[in-house]
Amino acid sequence: MDRFEDARAEHQRRRWMRPNAHLCIRHDAHRFMAPGSPVYVGRDVVKYFWPELHNRPSRIFEGKGDSANLSHEELQLERQQLLRLKSELAALRAEIRFRRFMRALKAYDANQPRVPAGSPDGGQWTSDGTGGANRVRVAQGDKPRLGPHAIAIIAAEAAKRAIEAFRKDKGLLDLFGSRIGTVTYTEFNGENIFGSNSSSPTYSRGDRDAAVSLRDRLLEKYPDVMNAEHVGQRPNDALFHAETTALLRAARANGDTLAGRTLEVHSDRPLCRSCRTVLPYVGLDLGNPTVTFIDPSGLRQSIQSGKWVK
Repeated sequence: MDRFEDARAEHQRRRWMRPNAHLCIRHDAHRFMAPGSPVYVGRDVVKYFWPELHNRPSRIFEGKGDSANLSHEELQLERQQLLRLKSELAALRAEIRFRRFMRALKAYDANQPRVPAGSPDGGQWTSDGTGGANRVRVAQGDKPRLGPHAIAIIAAEAAKRAIEAFRKDKGLLDLFGSRIGTVTYTEFNGENIFGSNSSSPTYSRGDRDAAVSLRDRLLEKYPDVMNAEHVGQRPNDALFHAETTALLRAARANGDTLAGRTLEVHSDRPLCRSCRTVLPYVGLDLGNPTVTFIDPSGLRQSIQSGKWVK
């Protein structure tokens, strides 16, 4: 009888359920389910409302970044994927170092024609070995170069992959694969430093304490810029954004100062209005470093001496 009732319930459910029912359920529905409920993604999210499934163990991540419900095989697969991403990032870094090394070498080809040694331009390379005004030549001291634009593209791609790996590692994607919050990345003293906004599960108590302390200092120094009447509102909220978090984490790793340093901070979202207002003063408080913020479109915006510079 139970099997018959289950089959009938399944038939009625499929008969009356919309084909796009999963679109009518919010992406973070797992937050409102009872502890121990299965976590579904994609079209299977509608199974949240199938009572007979609520007590079944979950087979994928439950909550934010908790891997306790994964089987041993699934954990091994996740580790392999993470190692693959890390190896890709290491390969990109090695490629960047190799290209920089090649720029430092002299371009030399023993078979390329040269101007005769007795001529004024002797020893220099030419297109045909005859010299003259129309010749194409490279002086002996010249070096092959990667243009700044090419280097910026390589660095941006490396940062993008680092952020993607960080998001997967920390579970900063919702049920539909959309990004949760903002993540920033910078390389400082040979270490990868990531920043996140205050609503992210990777935002620590130490991050919040550092942001609150910075807010108090800026309120005292720049009352005309900061919002002294409503300290939790704009533009003060920028101190709890991923861009400021990355700078504060880098400063903590360097004795609470960034004086004399030059950083590039990559973000997977554009700068907000509050950040554009407050970040120059954040830089001043941290020792006046030169910081370039790079958004997903490749737009580069730099701060130095308390203002935005070109």
